[in-house]
Amino acid sequence: MSLNNFQFIHSIKNSPAVFRRRFKKDKTKNMSHGDPLFKVHYMGMEKIYSLQVEQTREVVNRLVGKEPCKVSKDHALVVRPRYLEVKEISSGRQITKTYLHDIAYCTADRGHTNIFLYICKSKGQLQCRVFLCNKAEKAKAITVCLAKSFEMAFSQWHETYSRQTLPLPSSATGRGSEELDKSHGHAGTSLDEPCELSRQLESDEEAEVRMHQEFLQRATSFRAPHRLDTGDHDMEGLSRDFSVQELAGGEEEGD
Repeated sequence: MSLNNFQFIHSIKNSPAVFRRRFKKDKTKNMSHGDPLFKVHYMGMEKIYSLQVEQTREVVNRLVGKEPCKVSKDHALVVRPRYLEVKEISSGRQITKTYLHDIAYCTADRGHTNIFLYICKSKGQLQCRVFLCNKAEKAKAITVCLAKSFEMAFSQWHETYSRQTLPLPSSATGRGSEELDKSHGHAGTSLDEPCELSRQLESDEEAEVRMHQEFLQRATSFRAPHRLDTGDHDMEGLSRDFSVQELAGGEEEGD
């Protein structure tokens, strides 16, 4: 290789654009710690009043209409064994964290096939969170991944607590029932609510108590309490889709 060619290649490797790409890759490393990670664009959250599909479709239509439906991968959705979290890829900052036992519904939207959404309970309110994926198969793959993680969490709880009573600390006793009895707030949209990011984090003990309360309620109220509602998509059907199953384990962080 001539000296001129060597200098040219060296300049390319150290160009600002290449450096920025390397830096961006490094930012995504060690974000999942081995748990399934999906690169998505978090479009926002709206408070809703029921689990009816019509409400989620209205939320999706509003959020999609607010901004151009461009494919972006500026957020990481990580499915942990006990919770789901959304992080900014550029900074690693956690935007939101949702415990699996607080999730009531997740699905790939039928109208906008590259949209994934889930409904969760937070402080007595139902929230619908919406994510834009770069392809429909990824939205379905996240649905499969989250539903399987929910089943695993419920199964572990059932093995541990089905034949015993979890002692409730005085600070947490009755907390779950109080949250259920609170009235829903006014509808609104938020991508980054100050109260969500700045409120005091729930302790591991409190989260354990609420998990027991939520799963116990499911076990006595649902025909199939271990299954998460996935809307129009049944797990058997998604499992037969090879392109979906190929993505269900998450993505490589450096991609």
